Amino acid sequence: MISVVCVYNNKQVLREYLESSLDIQTAGFEKILIDNSQNKYESAAKALNEGAARATGKYVLFVHQDVRFYPETWLSDAEKMLDSLRNVGIAGVAGKKDWFGVKTVITQGDPPHQAGSFPSAEPLMVQTVDECLFFVPREVFAAVNFDERVCDNWHLYAVEYSLSVREMGLVAYVLPLNVYHKSMGQFSEAYYAVLKKVIGKHKKHYSIIFATTGNWITVIPVKIQRAGYSFWRIILGFVASGRAR
Repeated sequence: MISVVCVYNNKQVLREYLESSLDIQTAGFEKILIDNSQNKYESAAKALNEGAARATGKYVLFVHQDVRFYPETWLSDAEKMLDSLRNVGIAGVAGKKDWFGVKTVITQGDPPHQAGSFPSAEPLMVQTVDECLFFVPREVFAAVNFDERVCDNWHLYAVEYSLSVREMGLVAYVLPLNVYHKSMGQFSEAYYAVLKKVIGKHKKHYSIIFATTGNWITVIPVKIQRAGYSFWRIILGFVASGRAR
C-alpha cells in the first residue's frame, strides 16, 4: 500500500487536482493531508516529516496539491514498478543525472507542455529528483528524514534527500508515470539560501549537483554562478564532471 502525504494551503486546488486523482484509483491507499492554510509550518521538510511519521504504507508518496495523475491504475502501476527496482532510496517523476536535460514524461503549466524527455520505457537512474511528486520506501524514511536544518523553507528538499540516500548506497530513480503539474515553480532568494546549504552539506561527495531547477558546481560560489557566466560555467562543469558522482 502507498501512503499519500500532501501539504496544502488551498482546498479548492487540492480537491480539483490531487484528490480528484485519488478518487478514481482502484488500489487502496492511505491519505495524509497536512493543512498549512494558516502558515503553521515554515518548511516543507518539517510538515512532511510530521506527515510521514503517521504513514503505514510500504511506500510514502510526497506530492504537491496541484498534481493530477492518471489513469485509475496509477497507484497500483507505481507500486509494481517500485517493487521491481533494486535499492530504491527515492523515486520521482522528474529528475536529472547530467547536463543533458530533465528526464520526465510529465506535463506542466497552462497551457500544458512537456517538461522534459524520457528516452526509455523503463525507470532511469538519476542523481536527483524533483519535489512535485516522489516516493520513498517507508523503511528508508525511518532511517533518514528530511533535513529540517538545511531545507528550512519550501525548496530543494527532494534534491537534498536524493543526495543523502545516494551517499547511503541507495539509488534515485525517475519513473515513466503520467502526471500533470499545474505550477511550474518559481525561483526566489529562499531557493538560493537553501541551495547554499545543500552544497555545503554535500560538496565533499559531489562536484556538480544536477537538479531540474539548475546545475550547480559545488566549488564555485552560488553568487558567481547566478551572475550568468554561462560559458565558463559549462566549461568548468565538464571538467568537474570527471569526478562527479
